[in-house]
Parts: sequence; C-alpha cells; structure tokens
Amino acid sequence: MHHREERVAQEIKELVSEIILKDVRSKIEFFSIPYVKVTADLSVAKIYVSFFTSKATEEFAKIVAAKGFIRTQLAKKIRLRKVPEIEFILDHSLQEGNAMLNKIKDLNVE
Repeated sequence: MHHREERVAQEIKELVSEIILKDVRSKIEFFSIPYVKVTADLSVAKIYVSFFTSKATEEFAKIVAAKGFIRTQLAKKIRLRKVPEIEFILDHSLQEGNAMLNKIKDLNVE
C-alpha cells in the first residue's frame, strides 16, 4: 500500500469506529477494527471487524445492516472527493488467537 492509501485507510478506520460507537442505533459493543484495506484507486475499502463476544455473528449482522447509514456518515466526515464503497469482513483473528492461547494453557508445559 502506498502512503496515501495508508492514510485514507487509517482515517476510514478511525471514523467508522466512531460512527459505529456513537451513531448506529443498534448498540454494537465489544468490537474492534484491526485494519482497513483500500484499493489503489480508493474506490473500495474493505473493513475488517473483530468482536470480543461470543455473539459475533449477530453483532456483525447489525453492522452490515447499517452499512448504508455508516457510508453516509463517513461521506459527511471524510475529506475525499468520492467516498469509497465499503465492505465489511468478519475477522476471526481474535477468536483464533484466544483459542490458540487456551490450547497452549491446556498443554501445562513447565
């Protein structure tokens, strides 16, 4: 990723996190946006979302349902001529990492 793409991705990450926390009516909690990938032409932003809860699929469905609203709010806050299409992707890395830690603990190696 080039410098401009990285800056745009970081700004989208911060703004979308804020929008989800403050503006989405269906309260969505215990989530994280670990990273955002933006295409070279800035037309699409893939937003990876992780959850710190066992209800990840239900919470993710709320975010997907609010996608249009989130993009509209993003358009009001971001300084770009054309707002990228946004695509949310459920990121399982937190759950996988937690499962791996539990397996390591279960080994009981001293």
